[in-house]
Amino acid sequence: MIWKAGLNKIEDGWSRIVVEKPFGHDLESAKKLNTEIGGVFKEDQVYRIDHYLGKDTVQNILVFRFGNSMFEPIWNRNYVDYVEITAAESLGVGSRAGYYEEAGALRDMVANHLLQLLTLTAMEPPVAFDADNVREEKVQVLRSIRRLKPDEVAKRTVRGQYDMGQVDGQPAKAYKDEDNISDTSTTETFAAIEFQISNWRWAGVPFYVRTGKRLARSLTEIAVHLKRTPQALFARTPDEHIEPNVIVLRIQPNEGINVSFGAKHPGFEMRTDTVHMDFCYQSGFGVRSPDAYETLLLDVMHGDATLFTRDDEVEAQWRLITPIEDAWVAQGTTVLANYSAGSDGPPEADQLIMQNGHHWRRLNEIHGCD
Repeated sequence: MIWKAGLNKIEDGWSRIVVEKPFGHDLESAKKLNTEIGGVFKEDQVYRIDHYLGKDTVQNILVFRFGNSMFEPIWNRNYVDYVEITAAESLGVGSRAGYYEEAGALRDMVANHLLQLLTLTAMEPPVAFDADNVREEKVQVLRSIRRLKPDEVAKRTVRGQYDMGQVDGQPAKAYKDEDNISDTSTTETFAAIEFQISNWRWAGVPFYVRTGKRLARSLTEIAVHLKRTPQALFARTPDEHIEPNVIVLRIQPNEGINVSFGAKHPGFEMRTDTVHMDFCYQSGFGVRSPDAYETLLLDVMHGDATLFTRDDEVEAQWRLITPIEDAWVAQGTTVLANYSAGSDGPPEADQLIMQNGHHWRRLNEIHGCD
C-alpha cells in the first residue's frame, strides 16, 4: 500500500519509514521482512527503532568508554573479569498476554534491547560518531559472538517462568494464572544467557545477560566486574574484605554511574572496605532527559540513523537467538525452571554464572541514586 500510494518516493524533500520491533520472530522471518522493506525503500530510508537506544544513559556508554582516559585502557580482557547486563521488571505480563505468549523473554528483550546494550559495551571505538561507523562496529561485535550449539544451550542458558509470590509486599499470581494465559503455557518469562565474544579485546571474558518479569525490582544496568588485584600486599586481610572493583552503568531508573573500590577502614588495623562513588544524572545536570522516542523521532526527521538498527545488524542478532530458541523447543518443558514472583529469578540462573566462579548482583542489594 505504501508503494502504491507513492509514499516511498523522494520528491522535493525526503521519505523515510520507521519500523517498530519486533523485526521478525526468527532469522528467516527477519530476512523476509528486510527483503520486503528493501523492495520498497532504500536502506538509508529505513529506521528500525529500538527505544532503548534513545535513552541518554545508553548513548552515554560510548561517552563514558571513549571519552575518559581513566576507563578506556582497562576496557578489555586484561582487566575485566566478566560483564553482566540486567533488565529486570517487577511487573507481570499485564495486558500483553497475546503478544507475550508468542514472544517470550528471549524474543521480547534479549533479541534486541540486551544485545544492543552488549554491542555498545563491547564495540571498538568508531572512527566517527555517525551512522555508518557506529553501526559497523556494533555489527562486528555481533559477528564475533560465538553461536551456541544445541548441546551448549543447556549449559549456557536458563529459561524460567514465574510462579506465585510477593512483589513489593503484595501477592502476585503465577504466569499461568494471568488473564488469557493457558494453564499449560511453556512461554519463558525469564532468560539468562552466557555469551562469549571471540575477538582480541574480549576473548575469555563472559558476558552474562538476564531479563525477567515479576522479579524483585525493576532496573536495567550494565555491571563491569574487574579482576582482583594480587592480595600479597594485604596478606593479613581476608580476601572477602577486598572485593574486586565494579563499574555499574545504570540505564533505568535512577540513571547514573557507580564505581566501587577498596579503601582503608579507619582504625589501627589494616582493614579494607568497599566504598562507592556515584554520579546521578538528575542531580548532576538538573534537567530532565528527553523521552527516548522524542530523541529517536527527531533523529528520523534529521536523517540521522546512528541510533537505529541496520538490516544486517538485525539478521546478525537473530543468528545468535534462533539457535537458542530452536534448542529450547527441542528440549521441551524439561528445562523450564519455576521461580517465585518477587525473587531474583530461578536458582538455575545462579548456577549458570557460579560454574565460572561468578555471581549476579542481588537485585534488592543494588543501590544508586535516590
